[in-house]
Amino acid sequence: MRMSLLFLLLTPPAVAVGLLKYRSDYRRYGKTTVLGVILLLAAWFMPMCVVGYAYRWVFPPETTMQHVGWGIFVLALVFCVIPLHRFRRGMWIGRNVGKLVTDGVYRYSRNPQYVGAALMPLGYALTGWSIWAWVGVAAMWLTIHLTALVEEEHLERTFGDEYRHYKESTPRYLFV
Repeated sequence: MRMSLLFLLLTPPAVAVGLLKYRSDYRRYGKTTVLGVILLLAAWFMPMCVVGYAYRWVFPPETTMQHVGWGIFVLALVFCVIPLHRFRRGMWIGRNVGKLVTDGVYRYSRNPQYVGAALMPLGYALTGWSIWAWVGVAAMWLTIHLTALVEEEHLERTFGDEYRHYKESTPRYLFV
């Protein structure tokens, strides 16, 4: 519990620094730097630690809710991995993709990998029902949303009307 509180206290400054650097890189260079990605990953790491230190991971699942939590966690992994195949050749740290990706799973969500990233801590939290885990889930969701906003700003600057049209026709997440 003490570690959850420690990571919870470290989350706001880590998220602020990580997102500010990430956004600054996009505005200054039109791409992110290695330091920007490292700071962003640190920002994402903190709320995940709040969830992780809330209670021990239960495996194999013993209760119905633990089975549901594991199922959501596995589904989240699929949501994170499927979009990556689309970028496997062109997307690397600090490198421009060159073209807006709107096909495949990106027809249904502008950020399918973030849907998966949001479902992972949710699945974990469902296995133990700790208040600290739920606070960590909320912090993670906020971090994911703020990251998506930074990236949308960059994509709108980079792709202009093409991205604005895509934004109007495709939800940010799945149904929202």
